[in-house]
Amino acid sequence: MADSKKSPVYEEALLQELIYAIAHIAHAEQHLLEIDSQLGEPRLVAHIDKLRMSRKALGEVLLEVAGIRQNGGGGEERTAAESLWCTFKHLSMAVVHCDECAEKVARRLVERLSSGDASGPRELLSQLSKIYEARREAFSTLVDLLRRSELEGESVEAVRCREDLCAE
Repeated sequence: MADSKKSPVYEEALLQELIYAIAHIAHAEQHLLEIDSQLGEPRLVAHIDKLRMSRKALGEVLLEVAGIRQNGGGGEERTAAESLWCTFKHLSMAVVHCDECAEKVARRLVERLSSGDASGPRELLSQLSKIYEARREAFSTLVDLLRRSELEGESVEAVRCREDLCAE
């Protein structure tokens, strides 16, 4: 870019892509943990840790793009906004889980419509509507928390997810 000004469209698109990337990496970690759990031994721990570190690096970028890490942070005290990291991670995962739920319900809806079932589609459309609403709310809350400055200047003691915070 020749102009040093930041493009709001670029920033919003980057913010959203970072949210999705964090969620998908966290889901990959979750799937590997599930495999280890089923095997009864930690065979995939090295891969899980590498993914976690990649997710944390993306989390740092997310916080920087959102302007959350500009003043302080790290150490024993975290900015209140930095302490929302775990919330950001879980909301991003919830959005992707909502997408997966919507895909499953939509598939069933198509099957019922194809079979001529007259009663099932109405119930499935209602379920799909509720899933979409939950997804919109989770995503909206996540972006709102990233964009607001209501916690600016506040600090809190380290939270229970300390080692999972981006700013270590």
